[in-house]
Amino acid sequence: MKRANKQEMDARTSKAAELLAKGHSATTVTSEVAEIYGISRRQARRVTAAGMDLIVKDFDEINIERPQMVAKLLVNLEEGMQKALLHNQTSGLAACAKQIINLAGLAADSNYNSRGGRRSY
Repeated sequence: MKRANKQEMDARTSKAAELLAKGHSATTVTSEVAEIYGISRRQARRVTAAGMDLIVKDFDEINIERPQMVAKLLVNLEEGMQKALLHNQTSGLAACAKQIINLAGLAADSNYNSRGGRRSY
């Protein structure tokens, strides 16, 4: 199978973003993208992640806060985590968890645990 060119990748990413914006979970979008474009689930997960990044980028560009949309996305990602757990898809679970962490701003500060070793008290 030949590699997708930039136009094809952009079309796939746009389709994934459209499905995510309509409220479909990341797991559902991954399955649909894999089926529509005849690609592996692994490739479809990358496309879905790129679609999520596109949505986040769009929100950043318009510089508005939309708590309802963020709440909806969090619920969808949690649903995706649940489905990934049911289907024993650890990579899907990790992808959803990563997006929740990024979306909610929960990423740990890289300097937080930078103390020089363990201390015993």
